[in-house]
Amino acid sequence: MAISAQSVWEFGQTDNAIGCRDILAQASQHLKKCFFEDQADIDWLVHQQSHFVDEVLQFLWQKNLASETTVSLIAVGGYGRGELHPHSDIDLLVLLDDSVAETPPAELSTFLTQLWDIGLEIGHSVRTIGECRQQAEDDITIATNLLEARFLSGNKTLFEQLQQLTVSNKTWDNRLFYERKKQEQIQRHHKYNDTGNNLEPNLKESPGGLRDIQVINWVAQQHFDVRNLQGLKSKGFLAESEFDILQQSRRFLWRVRFALHHLVGRKQEKMMIDHQRELAKQLGYVETNSRMAVEHFMKDYYRTVRAVSQMNALLLQLFEENIILADEPRDIEPINRRFQSHNGYLETINSGMFAYYPYALLEVFLILQQNPHIKGIRASTIRQIHAHLHLIDERFRADIKNRSLFMEIIRQPKGVTHEFRRMNQLGVLGAYLPEFGRIVGQMQHDLFHAYTVDEHTLFLVRNLRRFSCPEFKDEFPLCSEVFYQLPKPELLYIAGIYHDIAKGRGGDHSILGVQDAEQFCTQHNLSDYDTSLVTFLVRHHLAMSSTAQKKDLEDPEVIQDFAALVGSVNRLNHLYLLTVADIRATNNNLWNGWRDSLLKQLYHSTYQWLEHTEVQAKNTQEKSLKKYQLALDKLVEMGWADEKITTLWHEYDLDYFLRHTVDEIVWQSNGRLEKPDQEPLILVRQHNDQHTLELFIFANDRRGLFAAMTACLEQLQLNILDAKINISSDGKALNTFILNGAQQRYEDIISALNKQLAREELTSGYKPQLMPRISKLFKTEPVINFSTNSQLDHTVMELYTHDRPGLLSAVAQVFLTHQIQVINAKMVTLGDQVEDVFFITNSDDHL
Repeated sequence: MAISAQSVWEFGQTDNAIGCRDILAQASQHLKKCFFEDQADIDWLVHQQSHFVDEVLQFLWQKNLASETTVSLIAVGGYGRGELHPHSDIDLLVLLDDSVAETPPAELSTFLTQLWDIGLEIGHSVRTIGECRQQAEDDITIATNLLEARFLSGNKTLFEQLQQLTVSNKTWDNRLFYERKKQEQIQRHHKYNDTGNNLEPNLKESPGGLRDIQVINWVAQQHFDVRNLQGLKSKGFLAESEFDILQQSRRFLWRVRFALHHLVGRKQEKMMIDHQRELAKQLGYVETNSRMAVEHFMKDYYRTVRAVSQMNALLLQLFEENIILADEPRDIEPINRRFQSHNGYLETINSGMFAYYPYALLEVFLILQQNPHIKGIRASTIRQIHAHLHLIDERFRADIKNRSLFMEIIRQPKGVTHEFRRMNQLGVLGAYLPEFGRIVGQMQHDLFHAYTVDEHTLFLVRNLRRFSCPEFKDEFPLCSEVFYQLPKPELLYIAGIYHDIAKGRGGDHSILGVQDAEQFCTQHNLSDYDTSLVTFLVRHHLAMSSTAQKKDLEDPEVIQDFAALVGSVNRLNHLYLLTVADIRATNNNLWNGWRDSLLKQLYHSTYQWLEHTEVQAKNTQEKSLKKYQLALDKLVEMGWADEKITTLWHEYDLDYFLRHTVDEIVWQSNGRLEKPDQEPLILVRQHNDQHTLELFIFANDRRGLFAAMTACLEQLQLNILDAKINISSDGKALNTFILNGAQQRYEDIISALNKQLAREELTSGYKPQLMPRISKLFKTEPVINFSTNSQLDHTVMELYTHDRPGLLSAVAQVFLTHQIQVINAKMVTLGDQVEDVFFITNSDDHL
């Protein structure tokens, strides 16, 4: 399809803007058809998109500005490279001669207005050559854009003068340019938690994205005067295989980006989870027995960005040697007979070292742990590792020397996290542990798991390591205290590596993973006792979080059952640390003060049970009476008369004291004693972190009270994490809620609840006007299970379903209709799924 000035004029007749807009729309549809139907080459598509825009801009420029005008139209940035995706920004520089700088041609404004009229996303600047030079010296982003400047129309001599002044005569020193670009990349990666393996990656900016390839090109162009990867290969910086890897990676990312722009209908770089399924379909992925099409697609994506990250790190280090260290003397420091430090980087003595001594493929990481002053692995040695990965085979894994080296890496006091990450990045970890290699780049397509399985696992190991570091002991004091009691921390790391190893195989990964963990322990000569501990942790790594979040932790029977499962304080210590690290590594939004307090409560209660301390009550009545007395003593210390307190509590049953902590009892009772005549009484305070609130509502019990309270809280966009409902013998409801969600002023919460409870007839449930688009993506059939607790005289209802606004109100309405009384509730939201537990009775307080 060709575009010319004549075709635009004929198509648009007398309206140039309309003609150009229609021509661009026609061109876009043509390229879309070429992409989706004809499977056209992505390089051709991206450059053709740029060509179409070139034609239109040149036509409008020539229509508006006289040929003798000393002004140039120049493409910069990605457009300057001649690379445009369907909705990419079009960056332009209008270059003025000094003679017209004060009074630019009036036609220029008309030209720019027409660009907006025809729907182009234009980013433009208007400068003289002198201004370009000055601003390029002040701003490295402008200097980088000018590196990619491309002449479009106007005065070409002016463009050539700009090239001479800003590109040929560098605006930035090569060394400083390299350092700034590298620092920019480090800061950009930090914004994405230094990983491209997250749930909704950014195609451009995430580690391993297109920007990392551009950084390579920019540095190469600035210092080596090459404009692309082909130029780097010609200069000897890229081997043929490395060039192919980068080219294939870029082409894959371009195809994804081209499809994403068309799918969304605008510029979009972040791959939202609700777009990933359609992208997988459009790009030709199909579902298999074990995985969805989108999971196959995303695994290819994550493996691609890992390859880009590897090549980016390799090339930047080569550039450093040629730019920063080129004139510095070689500083060689022998390490052992196989390795030496070369200007701060670890390298082999000679290129055949790994072939002669394959165990050095693991030794390299141990040396880095033991020599923290070494900055990393030299690029030439990284290439040798890549070339010799095939040596890590069954024979390699069976060698006692290699097994001992791997265990030595795990046992090191420092550097475990860094070297595991490096081993994974270079492919060594997946080669040595093939079962780990199978989870590299594997993502579960839900809103709960924010990272790929391998990335999540390495984050978990990092979290465990932080418990051992004195500088982080204030983050999780109890975890640090417990960690120091572990006789062999390496067993915890092994369990961390294997806890999710069987994800994606079908079946229960906790059961399947035990086989892999047991095999590892046997191969690495761990004792039966140590093997038993590791396999226990893998098998039951979800047990503590499940118990804490779904069970009634005030019920001694729950503690007794969990203690029986754990069996010893040593296992409890390991499981507690693994659980905290696992939750924090799953999703940045998952960990909160409420989960922290639940796990601490379960840990302490189980510890006391296992140690048979007198503090731990063995039945519900004993526990209630102990809390009663402790709360009474504290209130008396606060100045309240014993008689007033006991009179207040006269109508309470022992169940209230069982289900509330001593601190909650004291806070609620103090509030009632201070305002004895206020009803309803509503108290709000911060719970145990700034994002969690505790709410107490004392009101006359009546039909629909629970439904009304939940509806009001959901309208305030507050999530109920826990609810405790007690009815006194004189018909008063004592309601305790733990909340998080939208930030709300205490006064606003109290006001809204007072208005709700003041109505004669309590309102129906909360029904939001709009449902989030994301909630339609992960619909699951609800599963409801019932069980009974005869000792506490209640029924337990477990609800598993997809999350949506107003869900709790809908459940409360069902309870209201069937005259069901809620005495306790725990709400667990795991991404798009909820696992809510309700402790319920009928209206007569029976099962």
